[in-house]
Amino acid sequence: MIGWWIVVAAQTPEERDRSLDRKEAVLANWEVGPGGIDWLQQLVREGKATWLAFNGYPNRYTAKAGDVLPLLAGGPPAHRGPAIIGDDYVMPANWKGDAIFHPDKIATCPPDQPLTIDAWDLS
Repeated sequence: MIGWWIVVAAQTPEERDRSLDRKEAVLANWEVGPGGIDWLQQLVREGKATWLAFNGYPNRYTAKAGDVLPLLAGGPPAHRGPAIIGDDYVMPANWKGDAIFHPDKIATCPPDQPLTIDAWDLS
């Protein structure tokens, strides 16, 4: 596995699936190496998130903004991932890339807003 592309949207999973303009609701998205969804798994273990889909295309979670957005205050959550060496690429340990955060949308998102978090397998 190379890693994950994570998309956090201020929509329920049902709203996300029906939406014609999926970009409007996106609060943040970024790429991370393996281990980059550990923070989501921790929220599931704590009962603060629900893991809805498990196949990587995407892995889908839902959680309240008040439980997720504080974790994103400094950008993508820290993670521990190994270095990845492929045929024509090298990704350093704990790699993060292509982060796009919308601070204005994040700041105005109510804590009780349901979020959909999709983690797409980059393999």
